[in-house]
Amino acid sequence: MKIAFVLYPQALATGVTVPAEMFNAASLVGHGPAVPLSVNFVAEQSGPVEMTGGVTLYAAHAYQEHDLFEWIFLPPMWGSPWSSMIKQDRLRQWLKNQYAQGARIVATGSGVGVVALSGLLDEKVATTHWYFLERFRKRFARVNFQTGHFITHQDGIYCAGSINAQTELVLYFIERQFGDEALALVERQFMHELKRNFTTPYYEPGGKIHDDELVSLVQSWVRSHFSESITIQQMADIAGQSERQLRRRFLKATGESPIQYLVRIRIEQAQDLLRESNLTATDIALTTGFASSGYFSRTFKKHNGMSPGDYRKMVRRKMFSE
Repeated sequence: MKIAFVLYPQALATGVTVPAEMFNAASLVGHGPAVPLSVNFVAEQSGPVEMTGGVTLYAAHAYQEHDLFEWIFLPPMWGSPWSSMIKQDRLRQWLKNQYAQGARIVATGSGVGVVALSGLLDEKVATTHWYFLERFRKRFARVNFQTGHFITHQDGIYCAGSINAQTELVLYFIERQFGDEALALVERQFMHELKRNFTTPYYEPGGKIHDDELVSLVQSWVRSHFSESITIQQMADIAGQSERQLRRRFLKATGESPIQYLVRIRIEQAQDLLRESNLTATDIALTTGFASSGYFSRTFKKHNGMSPGDYRKMVRRKMFSE
């Protein structure tokens, strides 16, 4: 898995360093892809690049080099991005070359403007930080900007409205590439200070990782009814499919069964309640749709590697250490 983080003037260092650290942590414990993780910093020329806030990162690669990357991350910029974006001719050409050879692009906030200037987002969905959204819509009339959506995806180009939204994308990529164990480790180390606003980010905001509208419909219904007693038959009825058909379509579209998806949504809601409320484990189990506190505890430990009580203690220590 060969990743390139692009460095340019005014870029926020957290748009580079946080995902780089998350990927590296995941690679230490996850089953991983066949090719080992390779994290690279790329800039107009190799050498030190000063980011926002006086942070300097070192680019080992330059745009004119012929290295190919599987993933390319474009961080957001601080302040007005226009002068910086317009000067990035070499970057735009490099992006087009990389994309034409199979690279997937992840742009965050004002970094989306760099991709839009390259023409790669023409006739595609996109989003950006709310502050730039209307300005970008006027400037890039051929881009289908999605008002109110935090994350979009089309044809291998992912747009995130903020650093938090980018973090959700990285978590999703980690789960796909390195597995549940790596995801649990990264969430324990990086995510307790932040409230997760998305479940699987591509469906919630409007962009999608699959094009099965029936599966997306069931996912939306599950997110609204997870606290209730839900059966596979109910989900199949929502989709107008047989149970067998739904299982097959769900697995093909998402890589998990309908029940696995339901359990994951319930676990994520339980994490929020453990982090932000004083409800007992029994109350949380009932609130999130688990039949008993015992089943909830066993399932939670399977997904997170620790009991609900231990999870709460760890989260509270990190959030309220004072």
